[in-house]
Amino acid sequence: MQRNEKSIIWNAGELIYSSGSVSSEAYLIMEGYVNLETNDGFRLSRLGMGEIFGETSLLLGTKRTVTAKACDQKVVANIIPRDYFKKLTQTDVVLNAIIRKTQVRLIEANKKTNQLAMEVSDLLSSIKGQGDGQNELAQRISNLRTKITEINRANND
Repeated sequence: MQRNEKSIIWNAGELIYSSGSVSSEAYLIMEGYVNLETNDGFRLSRLGMGEIFGETSLLLGTKRTVTAKACDQKVVANIIPRDYFKKLTQTDVVLNAIIRKTQVRLIEANKKTNQLAMEVSDLLSSIKGQGDGQNELAQRISNLRTKITEINRANND
């Protein structure tokens, strides 16, 4: 990682932050892609140029709710300090309420998607050990997991 007071660069595959860590800033992606993942490694979304991440914990006053990792190329991002979000939320009370509610809904949707994906994975694992007659069912469940991932990406766009 390379950092100055206004921007930061992460190398390909580098951990940006972990779920549960304390937040002091958010980031605006200028180059590259970032994966947001659950504690279990389930990818919730892939963010790119012009997108912000790390803002949820600042807006809600919580620890980080997801893990962020640089994808397969370096990530260049502008740093958005905590004070920016404090000013934003104090300036417009209605906007603050809308943003907070949206963030809470997103966190809940991410939790439910992760739980469903874990259930599908468990089911797929148990079916794979039952012989050739279950191949079609295993393939259908695998396709379902892929669709869950696609739906979740669409919900995060």
